[in-house]
Amino acid sequence: MMGYEFATYVNEFLKTNGFPTRSIAKIDSNPAKSKHLETATTKLFDQEVDFANLRTEVYDENSRIPSTIAFGTPTDDAYRRDITINSLFYNVNTKHVEDFTERGLYDLQHGLVRTPLEPFETLRDDPLRVLRCVRFASRFNFELVPELIESVKNDAIRDALESKISRERIGIELEKMMTGPSPLYAIQMLHQLGLYHLVFAAPSPITEGTVGDSSLATRAVGAVQWLSYQNLEKLRPQSTDERRLLYLNSALLPFLGVSSEFKKRSIPAVHLVLKDSIKFSNYDMNSSSTLFRGIPMFEQVVNNKGVSRSELGMLIREMGSLWQTALKLALVKELLEFHNDVEWDNPEKNQVTESDICKKYLALIEKVESYGITNCYQWKPMLDGKKVASVLGIKPGPGMAVLLKQTMIWQLEHPDGTEDDCKEMIKNYWQARQ
Repeated sequence: MMGYEFATYVNEFLKTNGFPTRSIAKIDSNPAKSKHLETATTKLFDQEVDFANLRTEVYDENSRIPSTIAFGTPTDDAYRRDITINSLFYNVNTKHVEDFTERGLYDLQHGLVRTPLEPFETLRDDPLRVLRCVRFASRFNFELVPELIESVKNDAIRDALESKISRERIGIELEKMMTGPSPLYAIQMLHQLGLYHLVFAAPSPITEGTVGDSSLATRAVGAVQWLSYQNLEKLRPQSTDERRLLYLNSALLPFLGVSSEFKKRSIPAVHLVLKDSIKFSNYDMNSSSTLFRGIPMFEQVVNNKGVSRSELGMLIREMGSLWQTALKLALVKELLEFHNDVEWDNPEKNQVTESDICKKYLALIEKVESYGITNCYQWKPMLDGKKVASVLGIKPGPGMAVLLKQTMIWQLEHPDGTEDDCKEMIKNYWQARQ
């Protein structure tokens, strides 16, 4: 019986016994992309559960696409798994864990990531297992066994990962790394295994700048983790989403200042990395573009003690709800420039040497709060386009954006100003331009 068929029987059982049921998603096999097994997924009592049949696979000598996928024994199935700790079975009848590879429990106890079969063969069967090994190691703080590391570094495996595996599947694994318990460990392993630039593949052609070394990504992600240890509440990630954005965009810092050609125009390379290399969402592409644009802006503002309320407010409005995330990303970049060889994974280190930089950024946040402009990106201009047009006796047109911007600058400079005051200002501004 296949997984989808079994899942439908489970749903029928639940329904018959008065339990809630959820829809079942069927995920078809795609051998060309090393997705050999049809699976089904649903939720049981709010817990995601995958259904798949026990299987064994037979390969032709010159192909890694199975010529035969047949129902198998638990032992057959266990040896086809990616790593030993994922090959363990729980017998619902005996209530015992069954270890058919005879290594799963040992590896679980000793913190090891190991393949059930010879690693080169296992990775060749499905090269995505390279990234799954990295993800599980970072999730549980386990180590890859030496023979697995050797196979991961084999050119044939790397070429297969690059050519056979869809970018969507690579992106899914990366997403799980970035939202897992240790994004730093994951990025460190991608760097050490020489996989960073395979995962975060650079677009072509590069029209401006140079893509940085993957060590920059490890140090940047380490800086985010270091910040999370500090007793600086306003500089730590404030939400799950901000944590994810900070880790992801720190990992992408090697692409800061790098541009590539897309549809005959030059755009930030980070946009294309997210779009094509890891297939992340439009939200991520737009967020990263905003954050990368904000880094040099906040670097400049944080060192300008005389920054005005309107200058700071207009920057916040340009960054929108991401302004604090952009500020923290700028802080990460400045920390790297200040200390190039920091061991960020040691939370007790660098607290004194980096404190002055952190204080600058903390002072900027406090200045924003004292100005009362924390949420000014949500403010509406005191005068909308119709009112401005009426005051000036003109028709709305392309030049209206400049006038509305001037209105908001004045609004930020004059927190106690009235609408009549604003109208008088815009009249004077308009007349001075004529």
